[in-house]
Amino acid sequence: MSKLPYRVVALLDSMWGEAEAEAERPAPRWFHISPTNFSGRRLYKLVGGDVELLVTNCCPLMQVSARSHGIPDPAYVADNLRRLSPFALLLVCGQVARRTYYAAGVDVRAVVMMLKHPAARTWTKKELEITRRKIDVQLQSSRR
Repeated sequence: MSKLPYRVVALLDSMWGEAEAEAERPAPRWFHISPTNFSGRRLYKLVGGDVELLVTNCCPLMQVSARSHGIPDPAYVADNLRRLSPFALLLVCGQVARRTYYAAGVDVRAVVMMLKHPAARTWTKKELEITRRKIDVQLQSSRR
């Protein structure tokens, strides 16, 4: 368990590798996303630096590229969220994650926020700032 005051989990659609040989291999159940890739950089900007940010995916298998999404598995997601519990906040990112989260039917006992995928090109500066503030409020209230 991290010594940071908050644990935040982000649910994304799938993980992809840099080599075709990685495709269709089991993806890590969860991981600390790199702050240097686009999704990671945006997620860290949204949650701030004082959190343990863990990412889990809807698809249990690695994909060959960012355009490949695999087959979401609600049972896999439910199991991962149970194993990651407790956490203060769950960010469900994108349409695939949203559908899979609802299909999983798991009670996470945390605040759940539905967001666009962090790599979506439709985010505006205003939306990012509003979302960042909402996340901050949720994290502060979870401390009480």
